[in-house]
Amino acid sequence: MERSAPPWRRGAGAVGSLVFIALFACYFAAANHEAKDSRYALVLSQALLYQHTFELDRAFVPPASDGAMRLESVSGHLFYYFPPGSSLLSLPAVAVLNLFGLSAINPVGRYDQPAEERMQALLAAALMAALAVLVLAMAWPLLTPGWSLAVVAGVALGSPIWSTAALTLWSDTWGDFLLAWVIVLLLRLDRDAGEARRVSAVLLSTLLCWAYFTRPTQSLAILAVGVYLLAWRRRLLPAFALTGMVWLALFVTYSRHHFGTWLPSYFRADRLAFGSFRTALAANLWSPSRGLLVFVPTLLFVGWLLLRYRRTLVHRRLAGLAVAVVALHLILVSGYWQWWAGHSYGPRFGLALVPWFALLAILGVRATLEALRRAPAGPVGHRLRVLRWAGATLLAASVLLNAPGALSPAAERWNKTPVDVDRAPGRVFDWSDPQFLAPLRRH
Repeated sequence: MERSAPPWRRGAGAVGSLVFIALFACYFAAANHEAKDSRYALVLSQALLYQHTFELDRAFVPPASDGAMRLESVSGHLFYYFPPGSSLLSLPAVAVLNLFGLSAINPVGRYDQPAEERMQALLAAALMAALAVLVLAMAWPLLTPGWSLAVVAGVALGSPIWSTAALTLWSDTWGDFLLAWVIVLLLRLDRDAGEARRVSAVLLSTLLCWAYFTRPTQSLAILAVGVYLLAWRRRLLPAFALTGMVWLALFVTYSRHHFGTWLPSYFRADRLAFGSFRTALAANLWSPSRGLLVFVPTLLFVGWLLLRYRRTLVHRRLAGLAVAVVALHLILVSGYWQWWAGHSYGPRFGLALVPWFALLAILGVRATLEALRRAPAGPVGHRLRVLRWAGATLLAASVLLNAPGALSPAAERWNKTPVDVDRAPGRVFDWSDPQFLAPLRRH
């Protein structure tokens, strides 16, 4: 007879619902909802819904002074420059919002920026609240409720999810949601043979392909998961590869039809230069205005847990996969010419790594608790209290460091004052004027 789950594990659905509602309200109540790269993403959604086309020149009248970096002209037609995946995935939500009177295009065909920003704020808040529920689903079978909720809080409020992805529809907003879903499936796949039989290779491949359609750097996740299946779950590899080839063929057909190229311009490798690699890598890791380790100091705690308690680590193969994706991603984004991440808050280029960090945090905490359970009874209580205080302190610091990105217009103005960061990217290394202190300063 199968053993029943502990009562607290059976309550996952109720806890997940409360987490979703609380975080959706928190995210939507934030102050900084200005759309940047994502401006016109929902205009494309509406063009697809009502004009059935990717061409935007017939769908709306853009402002004369805007759109230079968000629109591109190909064969006399305007197209959205950024990846189309988010716009396609947002179609059902846009259709519903239109029914309630919210539309990115006003009745005379002109662009309504405030309306689109409200639409994006609603959708981004819902997606990132749902991502937090997926993180809870990762943690719930492995940790106690308290530790599960601590990891969720770290992801939802102590990372770029709160300061960036939950505010407006960045490419990584949809991408991170899909990637978190992938990791839930991978954990189920790695758990035991019985669980593995219930994981669909078609679904796994489809989620990863659509993550790629929202952000080309997600190709690293496709590669890593493909290697994982080749090494450990070969039975799933044919369906996984075939599904990926079908989606890639459809994407190439779309690109050839509209742009005459194998891939849209945003997806081409010539956008990488690696001319400032060391500077970019330093900026992405420890600069005071873009560094992952500065804005998410809990990563230091997670890294220490993984190293210190590696002998009791579960899901070692997935931990290795996550570390590989993190390392490759940091190398790749450090080759981008705009290494300072433009007008944004904190480590925007590390946003795609948050689901992997969530996985590593869960595995690190689980390894720690397992090691302490096996240790002699005497010192365990003291060590656990020290770990709790250290983790809580770094979690609080992470939340405080990411809060200005969501709550303070001054943190947004930092990108333009006293000099535009696009004209002086070295500002991201200036410890005398870090972005997280912008609310406390007057320029």
